[in-house]
Amino acid sequence: MNWLKMLVSLALFAILSGPAWAQVSVKVGGYEFPPYVESGKDDMVGSLISALNDSQAEYRFEFVPISARRRYADLSEGRFDVMFFESPLWGWQKQADAAAFTKVFMTGAEVYVTLSQPGRDQGYFDDFAGKTLVGILGYHYGFADFEGDPKQLEKKFDIKLVSSHRSSIELVLAGRRDVAVVTEAYLRRYLKNNPQAASRLLVSNRQDQVYEHRVLVRRSGPVTVETMQKLLDDLQKRGVFSTLKE
Repeated sequence: MNWLKMLVSLALFAILSGPAWAQVSVKVGGYEFPPYVESGKDDMVGSLISALNDSQAEYRFEFVPISARRRYADLSEGRFDVMFFESPLWGWQKQADAAAFTKVFMTGAEVYVTLSQPGRDQGYFDDFAGKTLVGILGYHYGFADFEGDPKQLEKKFDIKLVSSHRSSIELVLAGRRDVAVVTEAYLRRYLKNNPQAASRLLVSNRQDQVYEHRVLVRRSGPVTVETMQKLLDDLQKRGVFSTLKE
């Protein structure tokens, strides 16, 4: 019966040792936010998740798609544990008990675009009164004091809220909206892929907001904000952020 004793011993060893071997699962929430988060593409959040998983063995980071508007409820329900490329200004002020933020690990910005026309210059972006705008549903904008409620935005501005930056730009190109708000990183990529649009668009020197990207961490989640910061610091030392693909 030595073989039976051996099997029992191996089973007990596996049970007792299993938790020490198992990686802790960390769910990374993300909504459409190109080029940072973009479904079905080799986006920045995917590159960052891969770098985190390759750099340590204690945690296993896995992407969970969510919507921009539901991210607050999803946090409360524990649907995700961390979120990259987020800002405390984007509707999190009332959830300080539920969420903490790391230090800034990357920056970016949003700018305005309009059709290029004779006599139209940078002064066009000084005042939006009487102009039609287009933005993304669930986003927060500097010109609106970071108000994210669609009803309030539509009440205060003549704004159409769509689901993608591409739609925003193309509504402007079609003459159906006067001004679109887009991320600089996405606009660079769009113009690279659609060079014929460059001469048709006037891009603002004025920035709607400067991104100070942080990682949001659910306080009751499996990883602490201090641990997340250490992991980010390790990636920073390795030069990972400078190589993230836009």
